[in-house]
Amino acid sequence: MAQEKISGWQLFSMIILFEIGTTVLFGLGMRAKQDEWLAILAAMLGGLVLMRVYAKLCEYYPNRTLVQIIPEVVGKWIGYPLSLIYILNFAYESSRVLRDFGELIVQTILRETPILVIMAGFMLGVVYCLRGGIEVLGRLGEILFPVAFIALVTGWILIFTSEIQHFENIEPVFEKNGRPIWNAVFPFLLVFPFGQTLLFMMFAKNLNSRNRFRKVGMAGIVASGIILSLNMMGLTFVFGPLVLKETEFPLYTAIGMVDLGDFIMNLDAFAILMMVLGGFFKLGAFMYGTVLGTAQLFRLESYHTLLVPWGTIILALSFIIASTYTQHIYIGWNISIPYIFFPLYVVIPILLLIIAAIRKIGSI
Repeated sequence: MAQEKISGWQLFSMIILFEIGTTVLFGLGMRAKQDEWLAILAAMLGGLVLMRVYAKLCEYYPNRTLVQIIPEVVGKWIGYPLSLIYILNFAYESSRVLRDFGELIVQTILRETPILVIMAGFMLGVVYCLRGGIEVLGRLGEILFPVAFIALVTGWILIFTSEIQHFENIEPVFEKNGRPIWNAVFPFLLVFPFGQTLLFMMFAKNLNSRNRFRKVGMAGIVASGIILSLNMMGLTFVFGPLVLKETEFPLYTAIGMVDLGDFIMNLDAFAILMMVLGGFFKLGAFMYGTVLGTAQLFRLESYHTLLVPWGTIILALSFIIASTYTQHIYIGWNISIPYIFFPLYVVIPILLLIIAAIRKIGSI
């Protein structure tokens, strides 16, 4: 399989676009209420610890992806089934992201368009991009990250200029001795979005300077954590914690409320474009992890032949995982995060690192 290369800046851009991809869509459960922005910062610190775990595993096994590292650590009898579970999880995550953005478009700007058409078009674009390889996705991230960042900043400038924010909505700060913050972080915010960066273990060997994976990864988590925290603070100013919890697409709604002298208004499409950029990269990253992991597990020469079959499966799965959008969100928060993602993104990687460290010491 040909070795593709991406730069540190490209990886950094992709991590931020990946992290804010679907996270900016939602109120994130609002378990910490008006302290949700603080909970995101606390989860970011946990995300840094997890990134250190992921990076250390990559340092122990250079030139290996997650799917290749697992059998090296625990042996093939446990490792191959576990690697397959991670591949299926990446496919499941892909289907969830695809469903998120299909629902976003259908419920906002294209209400009369069948969701299948929107999701199929979205998937087709990702498949076409990945046919060019991870280098193409990296270059797109490098180009579009500044666009998405400027769009987000511009959106918030317009929101605050419209004077629809109420600063008292964020009070009282650090309520109930931080217990709500703890409940929000574990396991929810720690996993979504920060634990999901485990996926970038599938990218580590593509970095043109592999010893920079830890630094780039941790920088990406810090930057995205700050962006998401400020975004959540702004949403709390606008809606307050109770309304924000019940608002399906709060950033879209907030930007849609902008009205500057009946001149600057109806910026809904602006918000959609900004969020779709992040969603494209999140779906693209999970899709890449799925097809590359499958090719490596079954020792195929290239992952490119798997793009269309996996794309079709993921598209079908996005409908199967839930009959309604409400059910889709409920399953994500109450089943997938605590019982599937938390073990896969937090518990198992820590156990793998402990076993790898013991083996390393034993080999000395």
